[in-house]
Amino acid sequence: MLIHYKKPEGLLATYIDHYWEKKMEDESDIPYEVETIFPEDQLVITFSLGNTYYRAVQNPKEFAPISDATIEALHTLPTYYKHQVGNHIFGIKFKLGGLACFSNLSFKNFNNENVPIDKYLGQESNAWLAQLQNLKTFEERIDQFEELFIPLFLPDRAKKWNRLQDFVETLASQTEINAALYKTITRAFIELTGITPKEYLQIKRINQSLAYFAQNKSSKNQELAELLGFYDTAHFNHTFKKFTGKTPQSFVSEIEQMQPNEFVEEFKQYISPEHLLYYSSKKHQ
Repeated sequence: MLIHYKKPEGLLATYIDHYWEKKMEDESDIPYEVETIFPEDQLVITFSLGNTYYRAVQNPKEFAPISDATIEALHTLPTYYKHQVGNHIFGIKFKLGGLACFSNLSFKNFNNENVPIDKYLGQESNAWLAQLQNLKTFEERIDQFEELFIPLFLPDRAKKWNRLQDFVETLASQTEINAALYKTITRAFIELTGITPKEYLQIKRINQSLAYFAQNKSSKNQELAELLGFYDTAHFNHTFKKFTGKTPQSFVSEIEQMQPNEFVEEFKQYISPEHLLYYSSKKHQ
């Protein structure tokens, strides 16, 4: 499998986390038939440059085809992708709320969905896929995307996004928030991200638990529930299964059965390239 990652520069570095590209030219390029994505707090634009690939939400048996340019919402349910020979996907992963700075529309209730790119970026974006398909390299596609995308930037939305970042920092610090301020910011949070602050915190906590289990396979759910701020073990277990489709026990059991190289392949499914490098070097040399 040919995989590229690159961080943006300039204006877009504020709103885009990274660019990525996957290309599968033969059977040996497909390390797993179905890729599982656990909770994410980032919107993604994908351009299918090759054969159709398939996506399912919650039920790994109900796949729908994707063969064009789409915007994919945040995941509050496990999401599955079926890869096949000939798949070639170019993607842009945005920071929390980042895409909203390039669209006047509200992202309210936009989660666990996949929609055509023109829904949020206008009819002219329908031509982007063909333009990207005609280019030869990952770097050329990035340059072309940025040339098309930067003119959509909305300074007024960016001001609202900056206030959102301040609120996210407050949430992370667990500082007590004034009730009236929380209500006001929650409306903006939903408008820019598609989810509530509560759902955002749940996503962050579950992803922290995934990483923690990988490092500390013998840890107890009770200890982890307290560490991450869940009410009790039952609350943690329920939330973990809601977002991943697995119980904590079954997840840990799967990790324990993996050989070192299998673990690294599995971790690619839900950890950023930077974190993957850390875990693979620290835990499985």
